[in-house]
Amino acid sequence: MLVALGFALAPMEAHAIEGPGTNSGEVPRRAEKTATGKTTKTVAVKKRKKVPTRTKQTEAVKAPPGRTRLSRAARLRAAREQAHTINDNVEITPFPSHAAAARKALAQNRRDQLDDAERAARDPHQDDRWQTVLFHLRGFDSRADAEACFWRVIAYYRLGEIGRARTIRQSCEIDTRDLPVIEKEDVQSASLQPATALPELAAAGERAPAPVQNPAGYEGAAPTRLER
Repeated sequence: MLVALGFALAPMEAHAIEGPGTNSGEVPRRAEKTATGKTTKTVAVKKRKKVPTRTKQTEAVKAPPGRTRLSRAARLRAAREQAHTINDNVEITPFPSHAAAARKALAQNRRDQLDDAERAARDPHQDDRWQTVLFHLRGFDSRADAEACFWRVIAYYRLGEIGRARTIRQSCEIDTRDLPVIEKEDVQSASLQPATALPELAAAGERAPAPVQNPAGYEGAAPTRLER
């Protein structure tokens, strides 16, 4: 009898342990405790997660519409092509804001050097006279400046270098009013040189003798003055 009573009470204890509502579909209280505050926060954080930045970076790297990324060789080639577009015919003027003043300064510098050369040619006390004259004329192009050509030819005639004086004379345009002076210097220099020193009489293969110099000061007329 006691055994039968034990078997009868067993299902009742099991029903008490499981709690009410097991068969009715209700959620047990123990299951409700599993949804803690931490779990709720975790779910909220997961919902607020941002989109990975890799997608944004990928979109930023993409070239804008209508443009393509060039290789390094293509960029260098494009730069060279742009460099060829530079105008090579540009005339550079010193002191562009004061062009007239610059021309005046250059003209004055030219006149000062020519005056220095003439003073050295005429000064009776000038040492190494004709080399000094050539020194003052070192910055001139004889073909472009008739006055500088005049004094340079005179200097080489006085140094006895007739061949060189005649070559320079042919390469520049001396004013026709100054040609008589140049002819006189040619004759005078030729009269001082030995026959073998003259270009037209020098024998081929023979060594020319040292030229005879004329260190005297210049006393002739000044060359025709040309302003620049």
